[in-house]
Amino acid sequence: MKRKNLLLLALGCLCLTARAQTYLSPEAYRDKVEAYSRVLKQQRLKYVASTETRKIAATGFLPQVDISAEGTANLNHLDQWNSPKGEYRPYTYKALATLTQPLYTGGSLIAARDMARADEELARLSTETTIDQLRYQSEAVYWNAAAACAYLEAAALFRNIIRQQYDLVQERFSNGAIGRTDLLMISTRQKEAELQYAKARQNLQLAQQQLNILMGTSPDTPIDSLSGIDSPAEQIVPLNLDEVLMNRADYASAAVSVGRSEAERRAALSKYRPQVSFFFASGWDTGISYMGQDVPHTPLAGINVSIPILRWGARFKTARQQKAYLGIRRLQQSYLADAILEELSAADVKLTETALQVKTARENMQLADESLSLITFSYNEGRAAMADVLSAQLSWIQARSNLISAHLAQKMAVAEYRKVVSE
Repeated sequence: MKRKNLLLLALGCLCLTARAQTYLSPEAYRDKVEAYSRVLKQQRLKYVASTETRKIAATGFLPQVDISAEGTANLNHLDQWNSPKGEYRPYTYKALATLTQPLYTGGSLIAARDMARADEELARLSTETTIDQLRYQSEAVYWNAAAACAYLEAAALFRNIIRQQYDLVQERFSNGAIGRTDLLMISTRQKEAELQYAKARQNLQLAQQQLNILMGTSPDTPIDSLSGIDSPAEQIVPLNLDEVLMNRADYASAAVSVGRSEAERRAALSKYRPQVSFFFASGWDTGISYMGQDVPHTPLAGINVSIPILRWGARFKTARQQKAYLGIRRLQQSYLADAILEELSAADVKLTETALQVKTARENMQLADESLSLITFSYNEGRAAMADVLSAQLSWIQARSNLISAHLAQKMAVAEYRKVVSE
């Protein structure tokens, strides 16, 4: 009957700061973390900037129109400012409107556009990677807080078990039924239980602060009701390496980086190719020396052609340099595939092993419960020593802690697997 009352007390024990009654699920907490995250907002702004950069690069193919104006005055001959036509005047002016259209740039404009597109895609994939990292972080913080709450409940239950045993021993000692040794032993265990409870309370407060800060609320905000650390773990659908590589944003980024490196190579080599552009200009120009004549409107059209001739082998050196950079990018992609395979294999092992650990820890907890009940009953009946009771109590709290740790490890294994497969 006493054990039943203690169990009911444990189930009714609330977390120290859990004054708010609203249930906060792992999914809802993840959404709050993503909505608040400054890192994610910064990454999304980078994506917006890269989109505008791509649009800017596209304008390089379009005609450009410029208006320029210039005026000069010779300060030594200002007295001739209004001289008759045909004579020197100490000022000049010029006003031109110019339209320029690139015809061939050696591929630099196309390469710049491709690089801008690659940068935009890299920014988008980087945002996806940031989201994966945030989700893993939010789950880690959430389940750490849930585990801290479970540790506090276990410490509270253990403290009450010891307190009840202490009251019984104290009563028997007062009646002269037992010696002082048993009382000292249970008193020491009672202080240990109090210390353990204080440490669990501190850990819960720290976990609560981390939970609140990550979702943008005050550290001292009362924590909502969380999922129990012993709640069923999420069912995972195993994926093979090819499926994971298709999901992983960082692997896709490596492939995009290879394409960007190719565009960089073409951009670097474009300056060694001919450059051709067309221009049309229209305006007024008095000339270097203005003789006061009427200045006619003068339209001009022309073509600019630039052909590199001698660069002392710079083009071939640049080609070899860019080829080496391209090879580095391809090797990085291959290396990343190996790293992802290693992560996936480790995540698979953790899923399997933590499930077995939970099963073993649960069985151990049942044995520790039964052992504590029997030995406590035997002591109360005078058929066991206090040392046996203390040993059973220690085994019980260790089994309870191991069960909580096993549940936490399983929850983190699931979170890590989801991060590896980018779900």
